[in-house]
Amino acid sequence: TNGSTSNPTGGSQGDAPRGLESFYSQTIDWKDCSNETTTFQCGTVTVPVDYEHPDGKTISIAVKKLPALDGDAEHGSLFLNPGGPGESGIRMVETGAPMFGEELRGAYDIIGFDPRGVGQSTPITCWTDDEINQYLNGTSNTFSEIMATYAVVYSKASSGQERIDRGASNAARCAKYSQVPELLDHVGTRDVVRDLDVLRATNGNAKLNYLGISYGTYIGALYADLFPGRVGRTVLDSAMDPSKRLADQIRAEQVTFKEGVLRQYVEHCQAQSACPLTGSTDEAVAQLAAFVDGLDKNPLTAPDSDTTVNTMDATNIIRELAVAQPDWEALTAMLTPAMTNHDGTLMAKAKQGSPGLSPEMTAEEAARSANAMILGDAVVCNDNPDTGATASEWDEQAAAERKAYPFFGGISNSVEAYCRGWGHRGTTPPQETRAEGSAPILVVGITGDVQTIYSWSQSLAGQLDNGHLFTVQGYGHGGAIGNCATTATIDFLVNGTVPADGATCTAEPKPTGADPQPAASGAEG
Repeated sequence: TNGSTSNPTGGSQGDAPRGLESFYSQTIDWKDCSNETTTFQCGTVTVPVDYEHPDGKTISIAVKKLPALDGDAEHGSLFLNPGGPGESGIRMVETGAPMFGEELRGAYDIIGFDPRGVGQSTPITCWTDDEINQYLNGTSNTFSEIMATYAVVYSKASSGQERIDRGASNAARCAKYSQVPELLDHVGTRDVVRDLDVLRATNGNAKLNYLGISYGTYIGALYADLFPGRVGRTVLDSAMDPSKRLADQIRAEQVTFKEGVLRQYVEHCQAQSACPLTGSTDEAVAQLAAFVDGLDKNPLTAPDSDTTVNTMDATNIIRELAVAQPDWEALTAMLTPAMTNHDGTLMAKAKQGSPGLSPEMTAEEAARSANAMILGDAVVCNDNPDTGATASEWDEQAAAERKAYPFFGGISNSVEAYCRGWGHRGTTPPQETRAEGSAPILVVGITGDVQTIYSWSQSLAGQLDNGHLFTVQGYGHGGAIGNCATTATIDFLVNGTVPADGATCTAEPKPTGADPQPAASGAEG
């Protein structure tokens, strides 16, 4: 076994850091919270707001358990985190239950948790219930202004100072409405890691078994570095690179990478007879950018529809269909009438089908989506010390990036500027993660992942003292369970079997009409 024990009635006080014994030894009062199809148990764990001052204020961390099928859970607990930052682990265990399979569910109690500030844990709150309901009723209110944050922060046209001002405004509102305003200074990943160790102990586990996806890999990697001797069976799926700054460096690499995939789409389009783009790849990208930039003055329209398509709408559609969820044939079919006849029929339909906050949402759904956005940036701010750059320097960088990368460029330093205004910053810079002496850690990377680039999984597996990379040749984001890597992942979690060096599998199917090769597009450029 991996040394884990299942003890649902007691904690593990013996390994508690000095001053934290009362937190590590608490007992979870599990209550039934089953739905129509699945048995669940819910509870809360108390943790300090500030681990450097454990006698100060406390907050609650909400947990939801999918009990082992055999009632034994011989491997103890398997903790889940879906990423974000700002996403709910409780929702992950609820929605993922059918995917885990009998072998995994027979070996573990599977536990999701909402990180501090998120969901059912003590939240950061930046609006009132009335403001949310007014937004959903279509009346003007501050909640909609909060949501406009993301048009400002992530717009290529926004200045560094506008982003700073937006961060300061949001921080003031969040401090005003949050139950524990001090939490704004303590939602960083290192705080979440400390909470996770309390969860491990209070669930009676000598070691942490963990599956983290996307940003959840950052939590898992930092946990392994801080508590290498407590690492159980850990899978880090679609990994971040903890040695890089998430606020700007990671985002700059994403920009370069995604623009490279877009260029592959352009080359694919030009190989088709109906493509409206001509000339060299550079010239074709410039044509596409000029067309999109002109849509604010002359939006696309569609017969028998009031929907119009402006620059932001078209940019989002192109980003989605060229890169995020590739459907290159559909994108070419939209662009051809739009660029040749200014016919926006197909693009208008695509705009209408785009997800997002809408009046059809319930108040709970709207608040959850908004909270994830706010929390995501708050965590990034807590994790990244201020660089000291000026607003004018950020503007110069953004202009140069927009010129080089017209569709994805201009926003790499947007969150860094927002964090300057937000003001609640960390002091520990990102660093390589070694986890010296830990048990084996499985890193799963997908070659065609445009959110967490494959080279980051390679880098993390190389940094870890006992890291092992499993490669999925394919597309998508999150590949450890649900595709060709499932067998290897479950074999590792249940039996401790480490895949052979260089192990790979091929995921199917390929996205419709697309054949991108992102792994070769220069993510580190």
